[in-house]
Amino acid sequence: MAFPTPRRAVILPGLAVVAAATDVVSYLGLGHVFTGNMTGNTALLGIGIATGRAGAALRSLCALGAFVLGASASGLLPSGRRLLASCLAIELVPLAAWFVWWETLGGPAHGAPRLGFIALAGVAMGLQAGAVTRLGVSGVTTVFITGTMTSLVVDLSSRLHGARLRRQSRLGHVLQALVLAFFLAGAVAAGFTSKGAGPGAVLIPLAMLAVVVPAAYILPPEDESAAG
Repeated sequence: MAFPTPRRAVILPGLAVVAAATDVVSYLGLGHVFTGNMTGNTALLGIGIATGRAGAALRSLCALGAFVLGASASGLLPSGRRLLASCLAIELVPLAAWFVWWETLGGPAHGAPRLGFIALAGVAMGLQAGAVTRLGVSGVTTVFITGTMTSLVVDLSSRLHGARLRRQSRLGHVLQALVLAFFLAGAVAAGFTSKGAGPGAVLIPLAMLAVVVPAAYILPPEDESAAG
């Protein structure tokens, strides 16, 4: 169970907003593809192949490849007490490039530019997923919430059988609930913003990451080397 230290209580819910908003913008503006949720994206790849929609399959495959590249890059960084902060700082680069390029083109594009947008977002989400994985926070994920939701529900349902939860477990559940709530909030915010501002919706994950990165450097880090 993830113990909600002040650092985790700030960073992990914030990263949930980043991932949710990025996925929503990608799905609505880049041809119905997920760039963070690779479970859903793999299903979309299968659907594209089965239905003969080569473009949809190519977009999903591009997102998968970019995500793997980002996650691999996070694994190449040396373990240490600033591992998470370093990964998140690097994540800012492809997200910023995504926003600037999208604004320059004036909105969603087709062909190679669209694949470029997908690749930038996928690399960013891979970096984030790899960073959180190496942090070793049990029961909490940020680029997708199936695992977090399952862990929370299973732990809480054990109370129906008379199991008593330790204080640390209860606090961990608070962190899980925060991640779920912030993920939903990020999705809703990006959905509304995409309808009115289009490319401006990319500012949501960028702005949140701009808050999270300094927090990752300033707040006392856990021993991240153990998870590396």
